[in-house]
Amino acid sequence: MKNRKKKVGKIFLRVFLKSCVCIGLFCLVCGISYKVTMFYYENVAEVEGNPNLYGLLEKIEADGKAETISKNLILVTGEDDEQIKNILIEIFNNTTGNLDYITVPKNLEFTMSYELYKKLATVNGDIPQIIRMGKIHKYFQGEGMYQCAQILLEDLLDISFSYYTVIPIDVYKEMFVKEKESGIQIWKDSYKKQMLQLTTKEKYEEFFKKYCDKVKSNLSYEKKCNYISGYLAGGPKQVVFYKVSGENVGNVFSIAVEETNSLIHQVLSNAAYTEGQKVKHNKKSKVSSVGLSVEILNSTKVNGLASAFQNKLAEQGMNVIRIGNYTGNTLEKTKIIVKEEGYGEDLLAYFKDAEIEVGTLSKDVEIRIILGNRDGEEM
Repeated sequence: MKNRKKKVGKIFLRVFLKSCVCIGLFCLVCGISYKVTMFYYENVAEVEGNPNLYGLLEKIEADGKAETISKNLILVTGEDDEQIKNILIEIFNNTTGNLDYITVPKNLEFTMSYELYKKLATVNGDIPQIIRMGKIHKYFQGEGMYQCAQILLEDLLDISFSYYTVIPIDVYKEMFVKEKESGIQIWKDSYKKQMLQLTTKEKYEEFFKKYCDKVKSNLSYEKKCNYISGYLAGGPKQVVFYKVSGENVGNVFSIAVEETNSLIHQVLSNAAYTEGQKVKHNKKSKVSSVGLSVEILNSTKVNGLASAFQNKLAEQGMNVIRIGNYTGNTLEKTKIIVKEEGYGEDLLAYFKDAEIEVGTLSKDVEIRIILGNRDGEEM
């Protein structure tokens, strides 16, 4: 009898323990499932359901604002994709009629603030804190990319955009052309002529309607028409073009934030421009030779001259990819041949009366230095 009770007790205990284990596992699975589900709805479902950078950033309003002084971020995109090809800041003062454009190089690269980085990384963990404007399409697409571009520039500069406008590259080419020397984006002559012919409210309404049909913007056609009075007062007759301050370091544009903010503040506070005023360009940005591929050739009879300058420039961080002898005539002055206007200006400090010219170079060379007799005198 006692043995039977012991067996029954053991069976009961075994079944009870198994039940506890099963209940515990069940609760654990339910808990994990709940956490996973909540994580999904908070970080995935919300991402898919909210166009304003997926609900994690509330900085951008769904509709743009028609302010007295409008700050319009213009993004130019490619034909087959949404990669950013060009960037412009358009500032229009509806009171004075001043219309200003500031070119922002697409190869602009900078470190975003840690606070913004944390927010964007929540949406896409692959985004780097050091970001290049022309590559944000890798991390955000569609409206999210436009909003991301706006937020990034607002994080970098002292500006709060009223709205953004996305222009396809084919429409952009009808309106703008890029100056070769400065890189500043200006109106094409044909487009300026077209704008100057808009002399009535009705003509502007028709123009804005066609314009809005060709581009994407978070400013409505009705709000765009609020600027007609200012355009009639000045607009095309009072247009000025600039470029943000900074310099190219290799393939990257490094912006001078304080100088650019100063330019923006100046534009925002300018009195009405004189009608017929010439277009003003800011001074051409210096291009650093650090990071560019440099070739040094010796045209003199001084042995080891190219090697000496290779070492000298390498100490300053220059990328001298090769040295050799020049097969042409001996030069009196050193000649610096550059692939693009603006290159090599900072190299003049290392040579005596050197001359710079733009010329055709091999694919792997961006600057060619041909050493002359004057730089071989001390060797």
